[in-house]
Amino acid sequence: MNSKGWSRVLAGALALVLALSATASAATLDRIAQSGVLRAGTRADAVPFAFLNDQGQLAGFSVDLLEEIRAAVEARLGRPVKLELSVVTPANRLPLVADGKLDLVCEIATPTWAREATIDFSVPFFRDGTRILAFRDTLRTTPSLKDMVVGVAEGTTTATILEDALPGIVTRDYPTMDDAFAALIKGEVQGVANIGVILLGLSRKLEPNRSVVLLPRAAPLGNEAMACILPQDDSAWRDLVNHAIMDLTQGLAEYRGRYMDIHHKWFGRDGVMVYPLDRSTRDYLLQSNIWAQ
Repeated sequence: MNSKGWSRVLAGALALVLALSATASAATLDRIAQSGVLRAGTRADAVPFAFLNDQGQLAGFSVDLLEEIRAAVEARLGRPVKLELSVVTPANRLPLVADGKLDLVCEIATPTWAREATIDFSVPFFRDGTRILAFRDTLRTTPSLKDMVVGVAEGTTTATILEDALPGIVTRDYPTMDDAFAALIKGEVQGVANIGVILLGLSRKLEPNRSVVLLPRAAPLGNEAMACILPQDDSAWRDLVNHAIMDLTQGLAEYRGRYMDIHHKWFGRDGVMVYPLDRSTRDYLLQSNIWAQ
């Protein structure tokens, strides 16, 4: 083949790549525009981010966040959009998005480079630190964290954080945090680990006559950002979700606005649990807005 022939082949290949890229970048929005349905996932065991309420319906901070994203999609497309919610677990949340079965998942997922190999993440919408929850009386027999057997939810980053911070610690994987807490109650493990806010939320299920403690007391073992899980290489969809999240932070510098409304609903005095938004987390979220005004 002569040089002109090769040029035509290369030009055709480049055109095909660009066409496929354009198709992929518009895939999610095009599908929602046609169906009028936003397929989203969240957890049912992550109080107060996402859980089943007394009516058996999914509710929580993440559910409200998904509703805000739905409204943004509806405004962009100029047509009604229904939010179709599915329950996900730490083990299946990434494959469900990567395989195209869900358009996004918002709960307490932490971005990692390994996860980025199959999916994308939005900008962060929350941050907290990893701790271990144990019964206070356990500390009389197992006072050192590294000597504990700690339950974690499989498919999370928690075990890695524990092993890095406490070399030699033994962890056990459970399908969900509810299962890990059940193991704590049965005495199969001496503690359970996750971000502090999740541990406080789930601790309400423990025996009221047994005191619990979050460890370490002084500072978390590691800080984790929480972001929504998105399909790989879908720039148009990722931009819309990021824009929706950033819009929520308008006024956050003064502790006002839509983000604070949702935060107060779930973490305020009249919410599911009291967990104030500290200044460092507020500033962290504000610094995620890297786009010029």
